[in-house]
Amino acid sequence: MPRTLYDIKTTDGRRLSPFGQRVHLMLAHKNLAIDKIVAVRFVDKDSIAFANSQTVPVLVDGETVVADSWRIANYLEDDYPDRPSLFGGDAGRSLARYFNNWCGLWLTPEIARFILFDMLAHIDEEDRAYIRRTRERRFGPLEALNDARMARLPGFRAALDPLRLTVKQNGNLHGESPGMADYMVAAGFHWADQASDFALLAPDDPLYSWSRRINGSPP
Repeated sequence: MPRTLYDIKTTDGRRLSPFGQRVHLMLAHKNLAIDKIVAVRFVDKDSIAFANSQTVPVLVDGETVVADSWRIANYLEDDYPDRPSLFGGDAGRSLARYFNNWCGLWLTPEIARFILFDMLAHIDEEDRAYIRRTRERRFGPLEALNDARMARLPGFRAALDPLRLTVKQNGNLHGESPGMADYMVAAGFHWADQASDFALLAPDDPLYSWSRRINGSPP
C-alpha cells in the first residue's frame, strides 16, 4: 500500500522536525518504505487539516491516517507485529513513553533554546515570522537566546549525564540494539545538527557518536 509522510519543508532540504525524524527512524527500523514525502511549511495548517492535526508529522499508510509521532509509533508497532519491534514488549513501550514525556517536557525545549535562531536561515519568510511569533511567546527574543547559549551549554551537557552513562554501559538506551527510546532522543540531536552549526555535543562525547549512528549520519 502507498505510504506518505507529511514533514516540515525547508528552503534547503533539511529535516527540521525532530518528530518527523522519529518517523523516518521508526519506518527504517520496521523495514517499511516511504513512497512519498509531502513537504509542509509551518504556516501550512490547511494541508494537514485532513488529519485533524495542526502539526507534522502525519503518516498516511494506505487508508489509515495517523498524526503525532507517539501515535505513529504505536500504530506501526500494533499494525506491523511481524516486523522488528520498536518497543520489545510492554515494558519497553512503557520506557519509551517515559522518554517521549521527557523529550517533550525537557529535552526538546532545551535544544530549541540553542538552535531556534539559526533555524530561521533554513525556512522562508512566512515561516520565519511564524516561528518568531510562536516561539518568542514561550522563550523570549531569539537573538537573546542565541547570545546566552554558550553560558547555558555546560549545564545542558551536564544534565545529559544519565543518558551518557546509559549509552556507555548498554550501547543504546533500549539495550544492545536501538529501539524507540533511542529514536526519540537521537532525533532531537539530529534536529540540532540540521538546524545549526552550534556544537551542542562535543565530538568526544559518547552521545555524539551514538546519536550520529542512530540517525545514520557520518561519524
